Amino acid sequence: MDALKRHRIGGLMLRRDWGSKGPWPTWPQPDAPDFTHVSRKVKAIIRAAQMRDELSFASFRHGGFTETGDAELTDREIMAQGRHSSPKVLPRYVKRTTRQIATGTKKRRATRTNGRHLSE
Repeated sequence: MDALKRHRIGGLMLRRDWGSKGPWPTWPQPDAPDFTHVSRKVKAIIRAAQMRDELSFASFRHGGFTETGDAELTDREIMAQGRHSSPKVLPRYVKRTTRQIATGTKKRRATRTNGRHLSE
């Protein structure tokens, strides 16, 4: 573990802050870039952990963002967590869940019946 920490770049997740934002290639053979290296490694880990085969690297990111929506984080807080610069991409990651709908309904009803705005 100490050797891993010494040679690791960044924290739990690698993020490239330089160059193009395309996929990270590996070169198993000269002049033959492989853009599927990370997805193949993740799939091997998923299978070794006996998890559902339809899971992918992206599903972990999307699932984490959906959890932030269920935890009632604001759009700005979610953007900060994911290093997004625009709220336009949030619907791609933060999936609508029954929990979010129920929480929103409770908040709406609480606002509607709170104070002098009684409607029920």
